[in-house]
This record gives sequence, C-alpha cells and structure tokens, in this order.
Amino acid sequence: MGGNVSTVMPGDDEQQVSWLEVRAHAPVLAAGGEEVGRVLEVAALPEEDIFHGIVFQHGRLGRAQLAPAADIARITESAVHLKVDAAGAAAFEEFQQLHVSRLGLRGIFRWKHLGWTDSPE
Repeated sequence: MGGNVSTVMPGDDEQQVSWLEVRAHAPVLAAGGEEVGRVLEVAALPEEDIFHGIVFQHGRLGRAQLAPAADIARITESAVHLKVDAAGAAAFEEFQQLHVSRLGLRGIFRWKHLGWTDSPE
C-alpha cells in the first residue's frame, strides 16, 4: 500500500488565524521551531487592512525587531511562525516607531488654525 508520506512539524495541526488575531506575548518561532522572541505588537494599518509585519522582543538580543510580513510563514492561535531561521530573525531591523503628522485643525479653546497634528499611524 503506497501513499504520500508527509512530515508534520509541531504546530502544523494548529488553526491558522488572521494577523488581526495575533496574541500579545505569543512566541515568535524561527523556521526550525526555535523560539526567538515574543510578540510586542502588530505593525499594520487596520483601517486600511494593510499588514506590515510583527514587532517582537528578540529573546537573545533584547531589542524590538520587525519581522516583515513577507518573512512570516503563518500565524496560528498560539504562535507566529517565521520563514527564516534563528540567524535570519536576529538580522531583522530594529523596530523604530514611526511618527506621522497630518495637516489638520489644531489649537486651544476657540482659536483654531491649520497646522500639523499627530496621526495614530
């Protein structure tokens, strides 16, 4: 009786979820299954359904890094699985929070004028 032989990696039987359902502090796993850090936040613009990647605290380096969406293999109920190995995860860029300003009304009390305001992005 011949058949297809498949290799099941730990977590392969887990339900995949959307980036909208990533749990805070979930483990971030390298391609080999090694935990390289924990999720800090999702880098995205939810209003526009744009997913940039996962910001995680690297366990060994101790800094916040951005795993770009293109380097994420899948997101499950319990972890974020990367396409890269542990060395590749250590090479991700350090995450820098973007500060975006938009032109809008600002001022105090009744005196309003056109100027730059902080954006939630």
